[in-house]
Amino acid sequence: MNLKPTDWHNRYKQQAQWTQDLRHYLLQRAGISPGKVVLEVGCGSGATMSDFHKYENTCLFGVDIDLSLLTVASRAAPQASLINADGNLLPIKNACCDISYCHYLLLWLINPLKVLSEMMRITKKGGAIIAMAEPDYGGRIDFPKELSQLGKWQTESLLYQGADPLIGRKLAKLFVSLGLENIEVGVMGGQWHLPYPPNELNLEWDVLESDIADFAPRETIQQLKALNETSYSNGTRILYVPTFYALGLVP
Repeated sequence: MNLKPTDWHNRYKQQAQWTQDLRHYLLQRAGISPGKVVLEVGCGSGATMSDFHKYENTCLFGVDIDLSLLTVASRAAPQASLINADGNLLPIKNACCDISYCHYLLLWLINPLKVLSEMMRITKKGGAIIAMAEPDYGGRIDFPKELSQLGKWQTESLLYQGADPLIGRKLAKLFVSLGLENIEVGVMGGQWHLPYPPNELNLEWDVLESDIADFAPRETIQQLKALNETSYSNGTRILYVPTFYALGLVP
């Protein structure tokens, strides 16, 4: 299944909803206030930038390498200035941002330390670097246990795509190696509100199926899909991927 930019925007909005409270906490910890310059690296379709209207008079910028996603972002976050660029070489002057952050980005990078170093370069002394959400599939929990195969296939798929499914547990090491100060690292909690909205479940499955389609027989996938739907409908389904965050200040 090939997902379109609008499909990915819906997925990114779903992820942004999961992390909404955590993002607010981290931005407050970073000292967000009127006049602050904030940059998201790997902003995608603008899902996390779309709610920045609550932070009055911030100067918001977004960088992404995918121009098609930036087209969506221009509508989702019209208040943001968008830049089509590679996070490995940001076309931004040294020490001009107060806060630079990323959201579900580092797992996709060949060299996450390089991008974090760029974020550090363009951030002022005393400014904050934030990795808002990075998963760790090594701690994934699937229940009923028969559905654990989905997690194994998705982890294999992420590796095949060049991603690092264990990036979450590495955030502390990355932030320490940068020499950042006052580092805070944690894991986002998991909450399940019953009943599950059908549109949320369908979107979650579409992304999963797009990942695992080449790693399992279609008949087996459909059988697990049926079990997945039944488990959600009777309230027994648990899917939890530990999601780490990290914040540090530029010395």
